[in-house]
Amino acid sequence: MKQLLLFGILSLAPLTFAQKGQSKRIVQIQGNDTTIIIINERMDKMDSILTEEMKKIYVTDSMVTRVDVFIDSTIISEDGQASMDSIKVKIGNMKIVILDDKNTAQKGEKRVIIDERVIINDERGEEMMMDDCENCLTKSNHPVWSGFGINANGFINTQGKLATGSELGFLELDPARSIGLQWNFLNKRFPIIKEYLGVTTGLGLQWNRYALKGNYDISSVNDTIYGTLNTSVNYTKNTLSSLYLQAPLLLQINTNKNQSESWTLSAGIVGGIRLGGMHKTKWETNGNDKKDKTKDDFNFNPFQASLMAMVGYNNWNLYMTYNLTDVFNEGSALSLRGVNAGILLSF
Repeated sequence: MKQLLLFGILSLAPLTFAQKGQSKRIVQIQGNDTTIIIINERMDKMDSILTEEMKKIYVTDSMVTRVDVFIDSTIISEDGQASMDSIKVKIGNMKIVILDDKNTAQKGEKRVIIDERVIINDERGEEMMMDDCENCLTKSNHPVWSGFGINANGFINTQGKLATGSELGFLELDPARSIGLQWNFLNKRFPIIKEYLGVTTGLGLQWNRYALKGNYDISSVNDTIYGTLNTSVNYTKNTLSSLYLQAPLLLQINTNKNQSESWTLSAGIVGGIRLGGMHKTKWETNGNDKKDKTKDDFNFNPFQASLMAMVGYNNWNLYMTYNLTDVFNEGSALSLRGVNAGILLSF
């Protein structure tokens, strides 16, 4: 599609001139091969001619796409005077550089470079690189939020310390099995200073599992959570879980516009809305596995706000969040804040 748009744009300029006595020269360079085509056809046929010629030379490989085209669009009028078209084209993320070639004998010759990695000689003859590779940043890519993440969950008490088993009671956690999963499916970045500083937002799902150590049956009555010790069974699995829809507002700093070579620092706030909760148990009776699950909100806070900090390189990020709101509704259980730390693979 990009090529067809380019063909159409390139063919518009010559149509503004008189058709009589017109000629065009196309110089195609691919590697060490140079092809010169002199076109003396009617200018209203230029669109089809250029289309066919460009189809022949446009090549793609796994590393880089490069085609150099010198287009001499000098129009020779009846009085022998020459005039020159000026063509400037940009299609999507493709960089098309059009330059006056000052080193040619015929002034006004235009150089058109269609490339993902464009190299231009400056006035001193030194090379300047304009890298437009697939890994380079644009206004919307280089995601730090969207992706899959896994984290460890914990509780913080009112003194700002990790809550211990003695104070948690029936909510005492098994740290090795208390994990969370993130699926962040939408990422949008708004640049402030080009590719290096911006604001990121999006949407995602956060599922938190709190694995309980004791044989407690969990229930919610009159806006209060209760844990009743069950002495008749030995639970091999006893978990409370919550699911939240989340949206972040993060300040994002990138050290390099090339995503594959960039360190990223992000910090900000994440808001969430509760979608549901669940209590699951599993035990064994007479050699048979039994399980039970109850869907309820279990007085998980309906709204959640957390501070988030993230550091990453390329697509891998380490992150940590700290809840500004209690895990459970006020008065329904102990006053606890959630804290988690994990790793996220961005996409």
